Amino acid sequence: MQVVVTKHHGLGNDFLVLDLGQLQSQKVEPSKVDWPSVAKLWCDRQSGVGADGLLLLTRVDDFKLKMQLFNQDGSRAEMSGNGIRCLAQAAFDADAHESAVSYTVATDAGDRVVDVEPVSNDQVNASV
Repeated sequence: MQVVVTKHHGLGNDFLVLDLGQLQSQKVEPSKVDWPSVAKLWCDRQSGVGADGLLLLTRVDDFKLKMQLFNQDGSRAEMSGNGIRCLAQAAFDADAHESAVSYTVATDAGDRVVDVEPVSNDQVNASV
């Protein structure tokens, strides 16, 4: 299995984002992956990429997303304000939007609306 993981920074936190659509195109069932172990491995700052957490992005439709968050230690978290901003930035960048958009993001703590507006080539403003 080979995937592209992006790293995003938001207000002092950094997250790895994986779009689960990549796994489906490789015929890998996301529910069969040991995500806590993957999060620990990838988020380790000594032996992995290093991050505060791993965000799994599922696309429901063009502007509806689902977020699953695994902390650096592999535990699940319901929600992270900085994490949801990073997830929205990852979707925005992948979709190559040139103007502001709003995403509805399903989290374990309920749905949140994230407004994303481009600021420069590699930066966006994202508000929840």
